[in-house]
Amino acid sequence: MTDVRTEPAAPADGPMALPLRRMPARLRWWLAGCLTVLVGGFVALHASAPGPDLPQIVREPGALLLLALILLADAYPALPWMRHANPFDEFIFSTPLAIAALMVYGPHAAIVFVVAGLAMTVVLRMRWWRVVLNTALWGVQGLAAAGVLAVVWHWCGWTDQVPGWAMLPVSIVLSVVIEGLNVLLVMTSQVLAGATTPRAYLADWRRQAMIGTLDLTAPIPAVLAASQPVLLPLLAIAMIAALAGLRAVISRTAQAGTDPLTGVPNRAYLLGQLRSRLAAHDIDRHPVTVLLVDLDRFKQINDELGHLVGDRVLVEVAHRLADVIRSTDVVARFGGDEFAVLLSGGSGQPRPAEVAARIRAAVSRPVEIPGRWVRVGVTVGWSQTDRRETDPMVLLQQADARLYAAKAARPGHRPAADPGADHHDHPGPATRPDTGPDGIPAGAGPSAGIGLGTVGSGGSSVAPPVRASWSPVWTGAPSGTLPAHDGQAQVASTR
Repeated sequence: MTDVRTEPAAPADGPMALPLRRMPARLRWWLAGCLTVLVGGFVALHASAPGPDLPQIVREPGALLLLALILLADAYPALPWMRHANPFDEFIFSTPLAIAALMVYGPHAAIVFVVAGLAMTVVLRMRWWRVVLNTALWGVQGLAAAGVLAVVWHWCGWTDQVPGWAMLPVSIVLSVVIEGLNVLLVMTSQVLAGATTPRAYLADWRRQAMIGTLDLTAPIPAVLAASQPVLLPLLAIAMIAALAGLRAVISRTAQAGTDPLTGVPNRAYLLGQLRSRLAAHDIDRHPVTVLLVDLDRFKQINDELGHLVGDRVLVEVAHRLADVIRSTDVVARFGGDEFAVLLSGGSGQPRPAEVAARIRAAVSRPVEIPGRWVRVGVTVGWSQTDRRETDPMVLLQQADARLYAAKAARPGHRPAADPGADHHDHPGPATRPDTGPDGIPAGAGPSAGIGLGTVGSGGSSVAPPVRASWSPVWTGAPSGTLPAHDGQAQVASTR
């Protein structure tokens, strides 16, 4: 089941993270309307719905245990050891428990939906208006389910609770009502907030439908609450075990997308994120931008100082790249001594040239290693597109070609095959297959920018030549202006 609380954490400039006063007026009216429906609906429910009333329900041990399980289901994933692998966007265990309460204690038990909606957003420390909105949306879903149940209740002539033989078909009906209304209400909220479009929200409807099948387990806690409430705590153990298992799966999945040396995402994760950005609904307003960052003469560090020192340099560079981008951008190790940065878009996205300049400034600072200081430089190439149909590999090939075109434009540049030059897994632009005279793959669609150190304004213009930002290792800590260099690596010890 997908609802407001299941969104990934919004960026600082994301619509759902803004104060209510900065949200569109249409969303504020929507919030007021949902609250009105919630209050009016529960007043009508209390006055006319069949079955046990609220004072009777709260005296039932099974009802209190179900409520405790609902609170546990919503609070446990927010505990410190679960927070970094929160499975909220996959499975919500409180929904079948709330349906079980409806079937056992009648339409008046719809109040548990309000409690669940409040609990799940409070523990995630969302903005107050999102807490209120999510509580109202869940309450409206509970009211709709209670209304359907009241009709069935009258039609079947039940007096106390849904009989055992009817629990599965009733669960199916209530699940369809709750999940269908959830999709409609949450989609409307996010569209009114400007966070998505109906088409983008419904793009993963198959996954949402599969997650909704968890609601069909509602007869299990319902039967226990009706006949053996003392056994309900066993469901808490099963639920914690299931959540812990989900955490382990999520953790292993995250590790599979992480570079083991630097700790930043790897190439596979980058490609997945790039595909997602290319499919985003706002690509026409916020083009997809990817930058490739290549370390200059990194091979000399490995050859003259050893691979352990080279590994330390890579780790430090990865950390510096992560520090100069926004938290919503992605920095990944693309392979060897090459990194990639995927900009997340949004209204606050800087220009690629600005990001490239920040990257060069950050990476060119000296790196401290035991007994030495070493400085490396970078060459940056980027590409950008606003077309959904763009192939991710074409976008990366463009950035790669621009990067090597920038290297070739550098005075004194030597081909990768020359002694002392960079040795990459792919040849320089002069020998790359299927490229045009400027090193761009033939038939490439979107325009690409060229970045080299402090670069120009992007587009298809080439920045002025800049010497390789490589300086020798020197003794002592650097201070003031960095010494001039001739592009050749030297090694010195502080001992």
